[in-house]
Amino acid sequence: MSVNENTPSGPGYNIVTLMKRLEAATSRLEDLTVYHSEALSRSALGTAAGVTAEKRAEAAAGSDAGSAVGEKGVGSGADSIATSPTDTSGSGGVGSTPAAKSVDSPSSSPIIEEFETIIKTGLTQLLALSKSLDPLIEEQVIPLLRAFEAERDFLIVSLKASKPDVSSKTFSELFAPIQQHAETIINIRETNRGSKFINHLATVAEGIPALGWVTVDSPVDYISDFKDSAQFYSNRILKEYKDVEKKHVDWARTFSSVIVDLQSFVRKHYPKGLQWNENGKPLDVVIKEKNEEGASTSVIATPAVTPPDSTSGAAKTGGAPPPPPPPPASLFTDDAKSGPETDSSSSSGGGMNAVFAALNQGEGITSSLKKVDKSEMTHKNPALRAGANEASKVKKSPPPPKKPASLAAGAPSAASNVQSKKKPAHKELIDTKWIVEYFENEHKIVIEGEMNQGVFIDRCSNCTIQIKGKVSAITINECSKVGVLFENLVSGVDVIKSTGFGLQVTGSMPTLTIDQSHEGQIYLSEESLNVDIYTSQTSAINIEVPRNAEEGDYSETPLPEQVVHRIGPNGQLTSTVVAIDG
Repeated sequence: MSVNENTPSGPGYNIVTLMKRLEAATSRLEDLTVYHSEALSRSALGTAAGVTAEKRAEAAAGSDAGSAVGEKGVGSGADSIATSPTDTSGSGGVGSTPAAKSVDSPSSSPIIEEFETIIKTGLTQLLALSKSLDPLIEEQVIPLLRAFEAERDFLIVSLKASKPDVSSKTFSELFAPIQQHAETIINIRETNRGSKFINHLATVAEGIPALGWVTVDSPVDYISDFKDSAQFYSNRILKEYKDVEKKHVDWARTFSSVIVDLQSFVRKHYPKGLQWNENGKPLDVVIKEKNEEGASTSVIATPAVTPPDSTSGAAKTGGAPPPPPPPPASLFTDDAKSGPETDSSSSSGGGMNAVFAALNQGEGITSSLKKVDKSEMTHKNPALRAGANEASKVKKSPPPPKKPASLAAGAPSAASNVQSKKKPAHKELIDTKWIVEYFENEHKIVIEGEMNQGVFIDRCSNCTIQIKGKVSAITINECSKVGVLFENLVSGVDVIKSTGFGLQVTGSMPTLTIDQSHEGQIYLSEESLNVDIYTSQTSAINIEVPRNAEEGDYSETPLPEQVVHRIGPNGQLTSTVVAIDG
């Protein structure tokens, strides 16, 4: 029955109209409650699955559409309620849900969307490849993904907050989730150095510090340094698995692309460092507002990462924690639980009650002792006493401990270490670095280098290597009886854990660093006499200074090995090299 509200009516007619309106209002409010709850559930699920702000806005719009469906079945009375003040406030309640608020949040800005693209493409693919390779690799890549998500939240806050003091506690708390995930990644590498996937672990561990670009003024160069460090180990993966398993090659290239994309993102949006909102609110206020929106959007309170092999039902459903262990048994009540059937003569019965019971026996306590025959008593048998003295005299002392293997006469040298780790000899240019490794008794190794290339000589024995042209730097690692002839250097030479080595420069060499190396000969040229030489834990190192370059005449000068240390009156330590006479 249709009712025209403009028609004059009596008191009874007004009551009927009022009842219909109340029923319509009640029905619509129930519909709003149902669809509002469904919208909140969809919003929470969307946040956990990583949906964007636009999808959450669509979920809120779906809630409004559901409310409209409830209006159609009510009739004209519901139409009049739709224009009432009560309905306006109800609609406002729906519009104030977290899903609706996120539409205007900084997370929908192009900067954040571009950063999320790195997470959804490169990092998602990297995680899938890691899962197919080994659980250990996956375990390390998961906190890498969490660290990028934490940095995304960091950038969202920076779009709303004014620039804070970097040394403040609030800034440290904001950056803490990124730092915690980075520490987890590095700890996984350090605790699994014996793993066959150590190059994978080292690649991630060397690249994760790049996320600290938000704290420096030159972020592009900052990321470049860690990109090169990670690339050193990813190149090893490419070399090792190039012809073995393509998944490892794809993994290394995917990780490199993630760091490259991060650097491109920073070069595009933050070339001179992180930019904060000049008209924004204080950082602590923004963080407080973000945390009040809900635990799922909390900036500082980062949820813990679930291990990939976790199958516990309680962990997945958020069940109650296990009950605490039972308290330790009382020392005074052990015997009370034994019961009458317990053997009182058993020595295994514990508790203080057993001790007190034995003490209360009085003189009868010795009745259970074993009687000793007179022939076994040393104070009544001189012959037995004499035999005991002789036995004590011939008693042998314990043998001296063995000398540690590292200090024994036959301790392995650097050359034997090279032989024990012998692999096929290899010389290859990887990106901008020459790799020369595992050569033995080879004296015709020639490298044509360029200014932007470096040379890495690793675990070679009894070899001669000639480097032509001007190169960036040379590194000699764990080599024995290796001679290196080179022309010019941009940076310098590093000699690490090597013995019996020889270096000769025909051009310029700015620096020379020798660490844990012994028995070395360094032949300088006239152009390299101003070289800076740094040594630590070295011995028998001689510097050959040219006297007549045309005739090849050199003057030998040994590097000092003895240093005297003195503490002055003011408590300061001074160290002086002991002069070498002759």
